[in-house]
Formats: sequence, C-alpha cells, structure tokens
Amino acid sequence: MAKKILIVDDSLFMRMTLRNNLIEEYEIVEADSGSEALEQFEKEKPDLVLLDIVMPQGEEEGVRVLKEIIKNNPQACVVMITAVGQEAIIEECKKLGAKDYIVKPFDEKLVNETVEKYLSVVHSH
Repeated sequence: MAKKILIVDDSLFMRMTLRNNLIEEYEIVEADSGSEALEQFEKEKPDLVLLDIVMPQGEEEGVRVLKEIIKNNPQACVVMITAVGQEAIIEECKKLGAKDYIVKPFDEKLVNETVEKYLSVVHSH
C-alpha cells in the first residue's frame, strides 16, 4: 500500500508543485489551513506531513499545527516547509518534534530525498 503524505500549504501552487513531485509514489492528501490540516491528520493518519510554517492565519500557524499534531501523536513524522531566512523558527520546530525541513522554492531532488528518508523508516501500521 502506498504511503500517505499530507501536504499543508495555503498556496495552491506550492501544493501542486509538491503533489506533482510525489504523486507517482505516494498517496497525497492536501490541506490549505491549520485547522484543515489537523482534521485531515486525524482522519487520514498520514505517514508523513509536509507542513508550511507561514500561512494566512499567521507566521506561527505551522508551529501551532506542529504542536497539536505532536501532542496527540508523538510519533508523527512532520517535515516543515520554510522560506529562506526562517532559521530561528526551524530550530523551534525541531525542538517541538519536527523531523526536518525543506526550503522553498523547492529543489525536487532534495524534496524526494527528504521524503524517502523518512518514509523508508516509517513502519506500516
């Protein structure tokens, strides 16, 4: 069974970019807000979450979602999506339980390597 990835980004373009990059190997679920992300996470139980840090609800929206996910699912595998120059937030996210991060604009090869790195070690439920 294909591993499931939840892509959380308020930008349709960014979600499409990631989806197109990953759709051949993985099942993709999308959310465009923090609240939708939490709903989808509970419903879909994805193997990996690609979570944008900055969304319209605020600069810390991704951090809030990360906290919620990890609080309820300490084993969750979350990789943050960040723009260049957000190193301080990235450090905070790692302390909160994020596994890694990828930087926009995306380097497709790097995205694939990062995703594979975590999904190859995720055990099937």
